[in-house]
Amino acid sequence: MRELHNLAGLKEGAARARREQRPVLVSRTRLVNSLDPLSFFASATGYRGTRNFWSDPDREVTLVGVGAAWKLETHTREDSYLKTGQEWDHLLKGAIRVPAEAPTGTGPLLLGGFSFDPLAGKTPLWEGFFDASFILPQFLLTVTGGECWLTVNVLLQPGEDVEQRGKMLAEQEDELLEAAEDFHLFPPARASFDVVEVEPDRWKKTVATAAREIREGALEKVVLARQLRLQSETSFSPEAGLYRLRERQPHSFLFAVERGEACFLGASPERLVKREGERLYSTCLAGTTRRGEDPEEDRKLGEELLSDPKNEGEHAVVVHMIREAFQQGCSQVRVPDSPTLYRVRDVQHLFTPVEGTPLPETTLLSMVQQLHPTPALGGFPQKEAVARIRETEGMDRGWYSAPVGWLDYRGDGEFACAIRSGLIRGREASLFAGCGIVGDSEPDSEYEETKLKFKPMLSALGGDGR
Repeated sequence: MRELHNLAGLKEGAARARREQRPVLVSRTRLVNSLDPLSFFASATGYRGTRNFWSDPDREVTLVGVGAAWKLETHTREDSYLKTGQEWDHLLKGAIRVPAEAPTGTGPLLLGGFSFDPLAGKTPLWEGFFDASFILPQFLLTVTGGECWLTVNVLLQPGEDVEQRGKMLAEQEDELLEAAEDFHLFPPARASFDVVEVEPDRWKKTVATAAREIREGALEKVVLARQLRLQSETSFSPEAGLYRLRERQPHSFLFAVERGEACFLGASPERLVKREGERLYSTCLAGTTRRGEDPEEDRKLGEELLSDPKNEGEHAVVVHMIREAFQQGCSQVRVPDSPTLYRVRDVQHLFTPVEGTPLPETTLLSMVQQLHPTPALGGFPQKEAVARIRETEGMDRGWYSAPVGWLDYRGDGEFACAIRSGLIRGREASLFAGCGIVGDSEPDSEYEETKLKFKPMLSALGGDGR
């Protein structure tokens, strides 16, 4: 039996819980043998409903959480960002970490996200996905710097039998690691499902109306999304979806958030904000065209995108808003003068990075709140555009295009914009894609753009893999 859970950390935590008559968090981290993080996720079948997967585009940090040592879930019109930060800080007070310092992405860490619009009406589609929902994993696998680390988190109650709890955790840890080591990933077979477009003609009319109102000066831009519904004879698999996304979207954020019987997963090209020590990073990603059939066509399409007035204007709105948000929360803000191209498997985007040094009062979550939704996801001006979406879009976005990511005990972490995504629940799935609507937007053209944006998830769920 592993000695890990019978050492000073648990005993110290139990003594503190008894002395202070409150729960105390104990977090222990150690190196483990190299594991495929997807195998760790897939083999943890006993923890379905609490599994979370996250990986950045450069695969510098991959996180897999299974089990829940602690949950934070809020359905409120109050400030869910502030409440999340306050409750996390409260939990961390008096927490015991062994060792005291470990690599980025290890130790006490939350995985989860927020809804797009807490004021929007709720439907059963997103049951289990609260306006804010985060899990402190009981077991967290972190792959970073070529090494694998396992963090075990436990919230000890006053009077708890620490020897018994330590023995149980050690057994669970051994079972998880052995299952992951023995698990063999195989390429999933192509799946068959029916695709139903949800009111495409209505969506086009909404786009036309929005473009006319923008020309009349009601607002500058609004992002309107639409939905596909998929039905299969067999259940959709989060593991198979992640496998395909990892193979086919190598330069995107990968995420999977399980809540109950449902899983929200995707491969997003767009960072919302990252905090790493005294640096904050964001991404301006707006303006889209398809990839070419060969390198020459791809180059020409990229050049056309860089010089297209409509896409250039759409991108400029995003850059302006994110720059302003950084200037309010940061010092030494750095923004390139012009965009470059960001290419992923099916599309290419206009791309401008933004970097700043956070002010003392600026936290990762306060920047998430300040930035979300960017004009690339909601529109501009922000409040008016989100209100317009709420009134006219005609569907429950839930977590689509909302902030999804992680936050650690240092205040570091990263959130992506949950686009190129879908919600799977048994034999049904809902996919979402949106377009930035401006004054000269044409409904048919925007409709075709959404078809491009649906491709990654259609492919991930086992459809056409081209």
